[in-house]
Amino acid sequence: MRLGLLARIILIVAMALLAIQLLALLFYFGQGDGRSLLGEASPALPRQVVSLVRLVERAPPALRPDLFTALSENGRNVSLVAEPPADDAGATSLHRVELSIRAALDVSGYSGRRVLARFDPRDKAHPGETFRVYVQLATGDYLVLDVKDRVTVRLLGIPIGFFAGVFGVLVAVAALAAVAREMKPLTRLAREVDRIGGQLDPVAIPEKGAPELRALIRAVNAMQERIATLVRNRTLTLGAISHDLRTYLTRLRLRVEMMPESRHRAGAVADVEAMQALVEDTLDFAQSSFSSAEPAVADLGAVLTRFRAGHAAPEPIRLDLPGEPARVAVGEKTLERLCANLVGNALRHGHCAFLSVRAEGPHVILQVEDDGPGIPPDERAHVFEPFYRIDASRNRDSGGAGLGLTIVRRIVDLHGGTIELGDSAHGGLRITVALPAA
Repeated sequence: MRLGLLARIILIVAMALLAIQLLALLFYFGQGDGRSLLGEASPALPRQVVSLVRLVERAPPALRPDLFTALSENGRNVSLVAEPPADDAGATSLHRVELSIRAALDVSGYSGRRVLARFDPRDKAHPGETFRVYVQLATGDYLVLDVKDRVTVRLLGIPIGFFAGVFGVLVAVAALAAVAREMKPLTRLAREVDRIGGQLDPVAIPEKGAPELRALIRAVNAMQERIATLVRNRTLTLGAISHDLRTYLTRLRLRVEMMPESRHRAGAVADVEAMQALVEDTLDFAQSSFSSAEPAVADLGAVLTRFRAGHAAPEPIRLDLPGEPARVAVGEKTLERLCANLVGNALRHGHCAFLSVRAEGPHVILQVEDDGPGIPPDERAHVFEPFYRIDASRNRDSGGAGLGLTIVRRIVDLHGGTIELGDSAHGGLRITVALPAA
């Protein structure tokens, strides 16, 4: 538990290398003295032994010494003995070599001959490379053949190298699994942090992994609590301020209404209404920042139709709705606020608002256009910032607190949608909102 992430990865790699080296040592020592290991020499050896047996048995006894001398070369010695020496009894037998030579003799008509194949224990310089073959002749003597050839060591009939490769692959897979296990808390942390960005409620991330990762997760959990506390305090503060401001604005409005009709009275009423709208927008912004998305379904077409019917001036609002209901995964109240901000923004800066709804894959597309001055392309990335205003076309006199598009962006992001700004075919601004279909 006290090992760091780097130390854990180094330990995993070191253990994998150590396991491979131990396996290699096991096979090495098993090759030297293990009788369960079988050997297989060159495929041409059985045919050569059969030929030697045939030549020796057909040659006259007087010519055999010259024949043995002619055949002995390059470390291969041929001789004749009465019995296998007793000092070879403890040598390792090569059963597969014996079986292959015996099978070749049977096929050639020399069945029933005794065959022995053993490593030469006297070969200390190159152990495992020299072995001796004893083949019984028809006269009862034994033909001795010293062979210098590297024997392929096998286990259960399969080359040892195959087992070593399979074991190496298994060790590598185990090492990768161990590394993935150590990196799993980091991957979980990245996934949870990405999920945190879509909501303000703290997400308790379990503290697992290396000490560095546990410390990082602990810091992220504490940061979530601090952020949630700050947002709650801000919302409560704004709510209290807005409540008190509403009280004073109501009293101020009553006093202004009691004033005689004049140009100054009308201006005071307009100022009070603007202040009231500013307070409402600020409170809506605070609430949208703290609220989280809840499962809900609403018909976007029906919301737009009701909004147009209840608007003070419905004529400038042009609707283009599909024949079928356009249901989105957004609450009805939230959807009404989104539509009110978009349509109000279009009517505030243009004469008409052109609204269209269409289904496009897993989303429902709401497009709002106006015939106003539009927004320059270099300013479009900033209009979603709180209280940001473009003085050239949108100022205090035209109304609004600079929070309408900010609230819209917050709602869209909260429900997993997208919003884009572009140029309208009517000469103004085009706002395209994609909301997830229900």
